[in-house]
Amino acid sequence: MAKYLTKKRVIVVAVAALAIGLGTSAFAYFSSTGSGTGSATVGSSTNVTLASPSVGTLYPGGAQVPVDVTITNPGSGSEYVNHVSGSVADNTGCSGSWFQVDGFDYNNTLAAGSNATVQTHVRMLDSGTNQDACQGKTLTINWSSN
Repeated sequence: MAKYLTKKRVIVVAVAALAIGLGTSAFAYFSSTGSGTGSATVGSSTNVTLASPSVGTLYPGGAQVPVDVTITNPGSGSEYVNHVSGSVADNTGCSGSWFQVDGFDYNNTLAAGSNATVQTHVRMLDSGTNQDACQGKTLTINWSSN
């Protein structure tokens, strides 16, 4: 047995055992769980603005007149605009119900700070009554969306 236990073999076995011992200790670890929190801020919706310039002259029962409606998104986030409608406001004896404004489906997302223009029509209906109260008046079209 002594012939198998030479000084050189004992050193090699000792170094190997030490390397195995150190190698397995290098893979030791603690397991743990953890938790934490974070935060995010969500922006708010901003109302789009709807505007149109003055349109041509309207007459009872006359032709429809085109009107350009500009939709503007003044906000910092995209806004979805679905349907846009308009109505004419009453003006000192001139009834808004004597006018018809064609609404339209926009159905688009408007990017932050951008605008789009869509053409629709307005007409003065023949009410079958005296509509002289509207002569020469400037009327307001009130626009709304969604």
